[in-house]
Amino acid sequence: MKKFFFGLSILATLGLQASDSLSLNMASMRDGMQSVQDGFLYNNKTTILDGLKKITKANEMFHNEASAAEFLPKEKKTLSKVAYLSSKSLNIYLSEMEEYVKENRIIEASSSFSGVVHSCTRCHAIVRGW
Repeated sequence: MKKFFFGLSILATLGLQASDSLSLNMASMRDGMQSVQDGFLYNNKTTILDGLKKITKANEMFHNEASAAEFLPKEKKTLSKVAYLSSKSLNIYLSEMEEYVKENRIIEASSSFSGVVHSCTRCHAIVRGW
C-alpha cells in the first residue's frame, strides 16, 4: 500500500511539474509578446528582436507532437497535434518577422506579428476550448 501511495505522489508531482513548466513557458511567451509590442510602440528594433528570441525559446517546448502532449493536461493530450502545428506556424512567422525587422521593413514585420498572434490565439482557442 505504501508503494501505491508513493507512486501516486510521484505521478502527482510530475503532473504538477509539467503544469508548472507550461505556466512558466506561457508567461515567457507573454513577456516576449510584450517586448515585441513595446519595441513597435517605442521604435526600438532591439526590443523587438529580444522579444522574438524569448518567444522562440519558449516555443521550443512544442518542437514535436510528443513534446506538446507531454505538457498538456491529461484531458487535452489528444489536442497535441493542434499545439504542435500552431507552434510550427508560430516559428515561421517569428523567423519571417526577424528578417523583416533586420531589414528595417517594419510594416511587413507588423504583418508577421499578426501571424504570431493568430498562431497563439488558434492554439489557445482550440486547446482551451474557447
